[in-house]
Amino acid sequence: MMFDFSSTLFWYKLVFSAEIIVAEIIFVVNLRRRSRFVLRAVLSISGLFVFAFLFPIVAYNAAWTCFMFFMMFFASLFGIKICFNEKWWNIVFCGLAAYTIQHIAFVVYDSLGDLGEMLFGIDLPSNVYMQDGGVSADSSLVVSMIIYAVSYFVTYMIAHYVYTDKIHPDEVSRLGRRRFVLLAGIILITDNIFNSVTMYNIEIDPVSLWIERGYNILTCLLALQLQFSQLTEKNMEAQYDTVRHILHEEQKQYRIVKQNLDTINVKCHDMKHQLRAIHVGGAGIDKEELAEMEQAMSVYESVVKTGNETLDLILTEKNLIYGRDHIQITCIADGTLLDFIKPADMYSLFGNALDNAIEAVMRLDESKRTISLFVKRVGDMISIHVENYFEGSPTLVRGLPKTTKKDEEYHGYGMLSMKMIAEKYGGTLAVEFSGSIFCLNIMFPAR
Repeated sequence: MMFDFSSTLFWYKLVFSAEIIVAEIIFVVNLRRRSRFVLRAVLSISGLFVFAFLFPIVAYNAAWTCFMFFMMFFASLFGIKICFNEKWWNIVFCGLAAYTIQHIAFVVYDSLGDLGEMLFGIDLPSNVYMQDGGVSADSSLVVSMIIYAVSYFVTYMIAHYVYTDKIHPDEVSRLGRRRFVLLAGIILITDNIFNSVTMYNIEIDPVSLWIERGYNILTCLLALQLQFSQLTEKNMEAQYDTVRHILHEEQKQYRIVKQNLDTINVKCHDMKHQLRAIHVGGAGIDKEELAEMEQAMSVYESVVKTGNETLDLILTEKNLIYGRDHIQITCIADGTLLDFIKPADMYSLFGNALDNAIEAVMRLDESKRTISLFVKRVGDMISIHVENYFEGSPTLVRGLPKTTKKDEEYHGYGMLSMKMIAEKYGGTLAVEFSGSIFCLNIMFPAR
């Protein structure tokens, strides 16, 4: 029975191995590869086919068939581990998704085969789980192979387009929560067992058979949704953790900057009076030197008075740092409208908005290094509008510009933190591009 070449199931073991390998490629293609990957892959694939060929068929029933296929599936997981430098949980995550897709394709193929027999009277080869059947070379086999190819190709291609890009090299360490991976595994195992029982129940009525198949596919889709919804959630949690860390650091920076600027302004104010006294008293300091010193120190007092201390602080800081780069920040703002926002959130919101604008105009000629900031009330809303020149073609991800820096893991969170702050106070954030003008619009309900 172990090498019963007349058994369809005996040969399907090898076919199943190929099916699971192709399905697993869809999900592991972005994982971190080990050295000598090609050699490892060839040995792993060859080993899986040898394992499948030698695996005995001691009985033609649901229990042994399920055990046999699960053992081949577990063997394929070891092959993935040999080829990829990943944790076991990540490998199990990808393997379960692959097995789910393979099972969906199998049910689709089986269903289309039955439809062909019902609608066109085509006598297709018998159930692959049965002992008899063998392999024939008549026209029904050709039709069966066409249906098989279409079923698996379409199912696998859909899986590729829907799921492959959701597993990124820098995110594989965050693949799904363990309890949900386990739950998805339990669902898949149960679903396969029920399917095997149905396959061996030759007396099942057609209505129950189609209900079972529909339930089978829906359950598999539920398992996939369970896995990948958690993946998305974990990625978002990681992003928000990063943003919260950035906000915390910006709060500390805000306190330091405020303290330093307050100290500088006091010292500069005192020095101006001292210099004026020296100038009037006719001390031996050159008048031109005194004028230059007064002009240099006057920068520290050139604060835009918006009515909001934090906004004034931010504008002063940016003018101090980037004034020498000939960047002009024009501000028409009623800062009193923003008193409901905490100072630390104000610092992060406007700091990020101005930093992004400054980064954009720094690449341009000095004639275009202008940034406009408007804060005003529009009806029952408070409008914050920032616009600046830019060059290039920005890419939007979920409505926000994608960072242009190469190291995306540590950049690109400024816009996300601004969006979080806007939503924290019941507002919205949106961006738009008009020619070479970039516009940032934030709206809050008026208080």
